[in-house]
Amino acid sequence: MFNLKRSKLWLRAGVGALATGAVLATTPALAAADSTDNYPIPNRMLKTTCTVDQYMAAARDTSPVYYERYMIDYNNRPADVQQGARDRISWFFSLDYPARRQYSENTATNVYYEQMATRWGNWAKLFFNNKGVVAHATDVCNEYPVSDPSVWTWML
Repeated sequence: MFNLKRSKLWLRAGVGALATGAVLATTPALAAADSTDNYPIPNRMLKTTCTVDQYMAAARDTSPVYYERYMIDYNNRPADVQQGARDRISWFFSLDYPARRQYSENTATNVYYEQMATRWGNWAKLFFNNKGVVAHATDVCNEYPVSDPSVWTWML
């Protein structure tokens, strides 16, 4: 009888351990906001030597659907918001790698850091939100003119 009690205890302990393991295995890990190589800004964007105009021209040609969506959204904004977005992304592109990295860290850890986002939530979508678009555009952006303001003028 004593061995039967002991077996039941071991059985219960084993079942409890399996249940605990199953719960832990299926519980998603907590997300931490840190600016890793690709969050929130893709590393290729942090390291590119292209200008805004070069990048946009490359995005226009390598990811036309994303460029078109961005430009439709851009053109649906008031003129001051459009200019603010242009100024802010030009400022970002003027930064060196360490400053871009710090900007990425600041945007990852402080939702209120980027004031342009309060005027237009997707102001930088073409530049930061899609690693595939960034990868394709940064691969070829050096082949485009350094200055081409026509990339900001898109007709429906």
